[in-house]
Parts: sequence; structure tokens; C-alpha cells
Amino acid sequence: MKKILLSLSALLILGLPNLSAQLINAGFETWTPNSNNAGNAPDPNSGNGYSGWWDFNVASNALVGNGRITVHKGTTNPSPESGNYYAAIISDTMTQTAYSFLKNYGFPYARTNGLLYTGYDSIVVPFTVVFKTGIPVRGGELNSFSFYYRYVPNGSDSCSCSIGMYHWDAVNKKRTLIGGGYWGSTATEKSWSPITIPITYTDKLDNPDTVIILFSACALTTANNPKQYDTLDIDNSSVTGIGSISAPPHDNVNLYPNPAQTEVNLVVSGQYQANRVEVYDITGKMVGIYSLTSNSLTINTQSYTSGLYLYKLIDNTGVQLNVGKFSVVK
Repeated sequence: MKKILLSLSALLILGLPNLSAQLINAGFETWTPNSNNAGNAPDPNSGNGYSGWWDFNVASNALVGNGRITVHKGTTNPSPESGNYYAAIISDTMTQTAYSFLKNYGFPYARTNGLLYTGYDSIVVPFTVVFKTGIPVRGGELNSFSFYYRYVPNGSDSCSCSIGMYHWDAVNKKRTLIGGGYWGSTATEKSWSPITIPITYTDKLDNPDTVIILFSACALTTANNPKQYDTLDIDNSSVTGIGSISAPPHDNVNLYPNPAQTEVNLVVSGQYQANRVEVYDITGKMVGIYSLTSNSLTINTQSYTSGLYLYKLIDNTGVQLNVGKFSVVK
């Protein structure tokens, strides 16, 4: 976890403007042509100066380095749940000219431009470039980040999603990283698949006010020579806040089948006595509370709609022992 949090710290560039949204353009339905990109290629946001999802398509500008467009407006009908578009990320090595240009402004920390991140850009090539990472959190902790993805690596490689939760330190005038989450995969996935990343907090003294989310279509461990033409598609992102998950899990859960159709089974092992399971949908709405018998439980999912669900394992004193996820496919 420490390594993940340190890598997320490298994304901190400038202060965040006072914005009101928590997760902007979550379904990637808004795309705006950008005159700074080759061919006015659109970005998945409302344009320069607006917070949202941003990329390094500006590296395609002739004045920056004539790189490739690496984040595209994908079209599908239907998308995993609703809408017409998704974010298609293609890994590529940033040209040396683009890398040198953008590095002067604090970005990128990697040589790849196959990245998608939350933030705020204001770019007028070649005179003014401003990168401000992160979007605001309102109402306390976020406990998970969910999305649908497809991934096809060009050979052997890995995609990833990193999440950093920050609190503004008014005394020292800087952001403090207080939590985060990480997911990565090396497996090819050609069908839309749901993922939920739990967010763990290492500092409980302050509530987060900013979240930085970073998608990469290739491994960042080979940042100086990233693999080209890996494709990572992202759609229908969402956040939940259903209670603290900062405590480390005490008990292990064997959950099957996953995905489920008519039922899902949980078998719990560990030193603590599990009492009940609470199940939530991806919006944070509780859909059921179930009691365990001899540390096992079968949940009837016939009335559940298809989708992703989170569960919390609770002991008889109300202490959370574990948190996890399962999906229902009808």
C-alpha cells in the first residue's frame, strides 16, 4: 500500500480550483473538441478550464511533439449500462519533444501518454499550460470506486487504476495523502466487466476533500519505455460512501459462485465470530441484511438485478470484519 500511495503522491501538481462536482462525466458521455489536439480530437470533459477527465492528447500538437491521440471517444450501442460513449485508452511512448515540453509543467511522471486522470487542464499552446490534478470530494469519505472495463494488451503487459484520497493541509499549504486504492490486471478481457476498488484510509484524523483517479493502459513500472498499442476501455464509473472500511480485515471470506445467478454462498474463517452480512448496490443503497449460521450463509439473489454488489461482514458488536464484492448476472 505504501508503494501505491507514494506513486500517487507523484501526481500532485498544483492546487485545485473551488469546484462543486464530486465525480464529473462518470459515464464518459461528454466529449469536447480540443483545438490543441491534432485534428481537434475531443477530450472526455467540457473543454479547457473545466474539471473532469483529462488526458495527454495535447502531445499530438505539432508544437508539442506530433504524438498520437491516445484517448478516443469510443462508440458502442449499448454501453455496459446506458449511454453511447466510453473512454478508449491506447498506450504509446510519448515523443521526446512532448515529454520534455510537458515535464516542464510537472506532468507527466511517466513517458507514456496512454493515461486518463481526473483533474483540470488549461492549455493554450505554446504559451500557457496548467495541470491541476484531482476533483473535489463532498460529504466525507469515499469507500470504493467502481467502473466497467475491457482490456487487450499488445503481448504481455498490465493495465491499472490508482486512487488517491487527499486532505488539504492549510498550515503547511499542501495536500496530504490519507488513503487510496489500487487495481491492476494482466489478463485479456474482451467483454465489459465490472470492477470495484475498495479505498483504505491510513489517516483517520481528517476527511478527504480531493480524489485523484488515474487509469493507465500499460505498466507504469516500465515508464521510460512503455509498451505500445495496449487498449483499455473504461465506462460507467461511480463512487460509493457506505461507511468506513479503514480497519484491516480480520476474517477471510470464501464467496461462490461469482458471478451469481440465483444464489451466492459465503463461508467465513478466522479468529473473530461473524454475525451478519450487509449487502449494498453500487449506489450505496442497502439491499439486504443476512445472519450467519456457523460462519456460513447462502443469499438468494433471484430478486437482485444484474450488476455489482458490495458486502460488509459484521460481528455481534457491530465491528466490521471484512468488505468485498460480488456480481449478479441474469
